[in-house]
Amino acid sequence: MSTLVTGACGFIGSHLVEVLAEAGHEVVATDLPSALDAPQEDRTRWPEVCSAAGAKLVPLDLTDRDSIEAAVSGAELVFHVAAVFDYLAPVELLRAVNVEGSRNLFNVLAARGECRRVVNWGAGGVYGPPVAAEGPFTEESPKRPSNPYLVSKWDQEVLAHTFRERGLEVTSVRTTSPYGPRAVYGSGQLLVGLAERPVAFRNLTGNIPFVHVRDLCRAAVHLVGHASADGEAYNVTDDGRIDAVQLARLVADELGTKAKILPALPIGVLRKTLSGVSKVSMAVARRSGKRPLLEYDQVQYFGRDFIYSNSKLKQTGFEFEMPQPEEGLRSTLRWYVDNGWIDSKYVRRG
Repeated sequence: MSTLVTGACGFIGSHLVEVLAEAGHEVVATDLPSALDAPQEDRTRWPEVCSAAGAKLVPLDLTDRDSIEAAVSGAELVFHVAAVFDYLAPVELLRAVNVEGSRNLFNVLAARGECRRVVNWGAGGVYGPPVAAEGPFTEESPKRPSNPYLVSKWDQEVLAHTFRERGLEVTSVRTTSPYGPRAVYGSGQLLVGLAERPVAFRNLTGNIPFVHVRDLCRAAVHLVGHASADGEAYNVTDDGRIDAVQLARLVADELGTKAKILPALPIGVLRKTLSGVSKVSMAVARRSGKRPLLEYDQVQYFGRDFIYSNSKLKQTGFEFEMPQPEEGLRSTLRWYVDNGWIDSKYVRRG
């Protein structure tokens, strides 16, 4: 069975290629030409991982319909991972790739009539900030995307499911914070930052929702085997509960250092202060051409209690390899250390 992955050279895409190859799929790994040719020192692109898994590397640009036509020929399953995931990206770019680029892909797949199922990559953040009275986020929870990136991902998901009217089977996965080897942005920033400075305020007890990247990819592959998953969306998050204090202590313990737990401060005041700092940091970064130390949209997650239900996914029979995050986070930290992503000066263990 020919299985195509968009965005295959990225963090999630490269792990998905490995999971599919292990499951016996004939994988076509597609990405931008610049990603397929990325040098090994580029930590954001992993064409060598795709090649090592036996995948066929093919260029695909979602904004170029001709490249899509050439890449998807014969594909029976399509895992659509490719997207601009960057809270600092211009709205125009987010729309052009995540929404209109996806429209280009779905139009080609529907016209060709060869694809059996599309697994569309959504975002768990589309529910917006948690509202305590509403309880855990389920797939039916109100959608309140709170920034341009999440708006583009919700619009992409809605768009994807309209193509069922044109004969495409579509399933969406809404992932929480994926972590694991090769993660740079998001969870990668968090873990490397805590390795360098394992600090948390004592009252940061809100849940940080994680899922190991392999479990995320395994869930997506699992769902294509279920006819009942057509037209459905699934939260993909592990069973664990871990807050910033616990995470800081875990990171410090794994690296042989000691976490610094600061006295409690009002969360609202702290978030407002950090929001101001992030705006200054972003302005400085724009002038220097570097990424800011703090991003405004990331700060808005700070101190909130994000609880997601994964019951719908588990009702399909899916079982997590890493149902709790602690060991997966530790193994990820070891990978960062072994590969030089965490400077040895921050490591005191063994």
